[in-house]
Amino acid sequence: MSSAAPPKCPFPDVRRIVTGHTSAGKSTVLADTVQPPTSWSPSSINPKFDLYYTGSTPAAIDSEISQGKWVDEIAEHPELISMGGSTFRAFEFSPGSVSPVHRTVSIDYGIVAKGSVVLELEDGKRVTLNEGDTVVQRGTMHCWRNETTEWARMYFVGLGAKPVSINGQELPEEWRPEA
Repeated sequence: MSSAAPPKCPFPDVRRIVTGHTSAGKSTVLADTVQPPTSWSPSSINPKFDLYYTGSTPAAIDSEISQGKWVDEIAEHPELISMGGSTFRAFEFSPGSVSPVHRTVSIDYGIVAKGSVVLELEDGKRVTLNEGDTVVQRGTMHCWRNETTEWARMYFVGLGAKPVSINGQELPEEWRPEA
């Protein structure tokens, strides 16, 4: 892959609306913001957008009442997965890009919102996902490839999980250089 910067992503900004409650118990909007992009790995040129984080299940969804202010946990948690709760993120893949090969100790629900990406697994299996396709990623070693000339965007909800155990050996989180 070329070291030249990819063209600017043509997708609209990722807007996040978070609802909650007033002290009188009425519904209200706590946040209506355009999320700034961040990097999801040290070697990645592709942006991710942090949308929401919970640190436990069941999730505490009343901090604006119980603590007197809304606590936006995603701002304090750069880790990709919440082991005791959930994360919600958007990822963009520039044309021709490849993510690092990785495994997280989580179950991830993914939806392709725009474009097309290839899920490549450790055994060499490759599955092309197109707009509207979904994937349930269950702690497997994998990478994402955008083999097209167009940008792609995926949304993921990740939930912490028990590590996969094979013959008494647990498979830990792992990151390898780009494939």
